[in-house]
Amino acid sequence: MPTRTLVRKGLLETASSGVYICPTCIVKAAIWSSFSTTQVTRYRTSEPRRVGRNGKPSHIGIDSLKQLSTPHTSRARRKYSTKGSLASVTAINAPTTVPPAYRDLHQRLLALQEEASTSVNLSRLQLAARSLESEEPVIRVALLGLGANGAQAARKLARALLSDALSEEQAWEQDLLRSGQDGRSLLLRYGDSEDVVQQSPLMQTLHIPSPFLKRHKVEILVTSLNTTGIADQMSDAELEEAILVPSLTTPNSAGGRVGFVRYPVHKALVVAEGITSVVEYGRLPRFLDKAELITAALSLPLRSSTGAKSAEQTATDNVVDVDLATHALELFRASNANGAQFSDEWQTSRLPALSQWIAGPQETNETKIHPAVRNLLNSLLLNASASISHSETSQTALVTSVTIQESKRSSLDALISHFSADWHRDLQTNLSTALDSRTWRRTAWWRLLWRIDDVSVSAADILRLSWLTEAEQSLAFISGRIEEAGLATSDELREAGSATKYAIEGADRIDHTLSNWQPQKAAIIASPNNLQVAELFQPDTLVSRIKDQSGIDAAFHPPWPRTIHLARQQMLHTLVPVLHRRAQTLLLATLSTAGGATALGAWIYVATAGGALQSAGALAALGIVWSLRRLQMLWGREREVFATTVRENGRRVLAEVETHLRRMVKEGGRASVRDEDVRGWRQARAAVQGCREALEKVK
Repeated sequence: MPTRTLVRKGLLETASSGVYICPTCIVKAAIWSSFSTTQVTRYRTSEPRRVGRNGKPSHIGIDSLKQLSTPHTSRARRKYSTKGSLASVTAINAPTTVPPAYRDLHQRLLALQEEASTSVNLSRLQLAARSLESEEPVIRVALLGLGANGAQAARKLARALLSDALSEEQAWEQDLLRSGQDGRSLLLRYGDSEDVVQQSPLMQTLHIPSPFLKRHKVEILVTSLNTTGIADQMSDAELEEAILVPSLTTPNSAGGRVGFVRYPVHKALVVAEGITSVVEYGRLPRFLDKAELITAALSLPLRSSTGAKSAEQTATDNVVDVDLATHALELFRASNANGAQFSDEWQTSRLPALSQWIAGPQETNETKIHPAVRNLLNSLLLNASASISHSETSQTALVTSVTIQESKRSSLDALISHFSADWHRDLQTNLSTALDSRTWRRTAWWRLLWRIDDVSVSAADILRLSWLTEAEQSLAFISGRIEEAGLATSDELREAGSATKYAIEGADRIDHTLSNWQPQKAAIIASPNNLQVAELFQPDTLVSRIKDQSGIDAAFHPPWPRTIHLARQQMLHTLVPVLHRRAQTLLLATLSTAGGATALGAWIYVATAGGALQSAGALAALGIVWSLRRLQMLWGREREVFATTVRENGRRVLAEVETHLRRMVKEGGRASVRDEDVRGWRQARAAVQGCREALEKVK
């Protein structure tokens, strides 16, 4: 077989067995493929395949191919011959093959990561997803040392749990106790102590040939737990996730700054040794006594030197005696005759119960998913549901807190009703009084003959002085009460309805022009050919011209509804000129008719040489009387139309103002939850429910 083909076949076999090979290693393998077929064959025939953790033979990896250049001893070759894969199913580069029974649940967990990324702990979610990628996942348990001596106490407990009483003391036991001097955490995995692993600044990895790790497929993370202010600053859910996702410190620079990396676990065991650590443990909430996920091991003496068992009988369930268990191991290793004493001290130390908790319940044929993984998923989904509910509740409470109370709205609504009655009374009484006053009587029909200019002056005085003047003053007061209550702003109160919409739009355009006005160069303004341009850039002149042409006072910008003011300006600009023009038309028609009749009578008188004097006089008198009677009827009708229009406009404006204020009181000062948030909560709940249903199907 050619050399290159042989190497490719080895790589394919390695990939088919589930071992992760990075692209860089594949390139290196191509470089090492230049070795002769004889060397490769001699190496593979002389080096037997080792049996991996899953019982299957492991093929040579990339590191083994590098040794073909020079001969090595069997010990050196054994040093680089690893079991199948050093990465467990909880590692980042773990195989992504999901068993068919877990595929639906695995896909729903990935969907949960997308739909509820802000409500779920992503580290624990990724750990759960990795645990589903194998039918026999490796369970990661954290031993969290509490207190100043907690890390060393956790290492002593790990040594007592993982040591084999039937064998002599191993070298890894002393390495385990001596580790941690550099402040790094420790990860314990099953394997040969001579296996070489790539160390990281986060933690130190130690392979231990412990039957306990192999039999129960467990790896143990030994680190410390910092509880400074943790009970006061975190809620129960946050504290639980902080314990189940311990932080590993790593240096970032030479300046002494450190960073934190989350390392999720399936279970967590809080280890405390001595009275000081036990007191510190007592400050933590009692919710830590969750037998499925979190428990505690308080290392205290359970048997005195006299052999009395009072301490053992009165101690709580989470108290263990690590020193007593270590002494039992030393006795049994010294002589098998100490088996009875070993059994007694081992049971007294309560480590068997702790070992059973770490190993977890035994799986049955009806259970397809590991109990630790199921507990992790249940806790993860429960915390996700609680986080979604808490987010929704807090957002709703925040919206409710910034919303104005209904009692204040009711009082302001009653105040609007009171002022509305006064406004209608003002319109009815003051306008009726003004239409019966001396000012309006100056517009009588017979005064048009010599005082026709009084029509526009009298009509304008009625609108300015008697049309909803008191209502506008009280409107300013109630608008201030509404703005004070926080129900509307000044800009919102200035709005008006459709009755004066065109006037408001014109005023807003003028306000925008004035606010954006910038003085131009003096040369442009002073130029004799640009007199109109210079006038446009003078605010006073511009406001005066707009007021003269449209009747809108652009300088009037009050912090209350402008409906009454703009409606008055509208009538002054449209209704009063129309009334004055109608008066002039009727007067001109009256004078024309009277003059024509008089001229016709004079012509008859001249034509008959004074014989038809009576007929001529009767014709002239008839024309004058008919024209004056017509002027009286038509002008009286015009005055009634003007009064009716003014009164109806007042009612419409008052209804418009009242509706606007009530809408401000009803809808103003209210905050609502965004539709995006509501939709996100709904999708997150659906994703959590889908994960629950998929988890129930896996029995």
